[in-house]
Amino acid sequence: MTNVKQHEPAADTQLNSIIKNLPKPEGTKYPYDLVTIEGHTAYVAGQIPKKDSGLAYVGAVGTGISVRDAVDAARICAQQAMSWLHHSAGGLENLNRLLRVTCYVAHDDTFQDISAVADGASNCLIGALGAKGRHTRSVIGVKSLPRNAPVLIEVTAALKRPV
Repeated sequence: MTNVKQHEPAADTQLNSIIKNLPKPEGTKYPYDLVTIEGHTAYVAGQIPKKDSGLAYVGAVGTGISVRDAVDAARICAQQAMSWLHHSAGGLENLNRLLRVTCYVAHDDTFQDISAVADGASNCLIGALGAKGRHTRSVIGVKSLPRNAPVLIEVTAALKRPV
């Protein structure tokens, strides 16, 4: 288990910078909650690479989009997850730590390195949140994802206090 210090002034400055640069959380028209909170745990619904009310990338990894673009798509998903945590879970200041990330990668039969795509999300989360961003992870290859997205991530986080 990773221990996270409760208050670090340099970390506060970094967190404020991250919050300032978060994208607007992109909503959904479908009948589900984007974040559900139960006690000290926040569950973020699957995030696809939404940007400016559309998808930044579409298609399966391999023949549809490149690995490089898929890694960037995973990064965008992670940013959306952080944005939703900030918006719905008492702010990123209320984040104790991430617990789990599940990354789904839509790929064709020629592509095998789905973990490299998921690294885009993991590296973004750890880079932004430091020790609080470290997490367990599962990566699952699939034939297709909603709206023909190449990547979808789900995040579970521990909160400092219920909201």
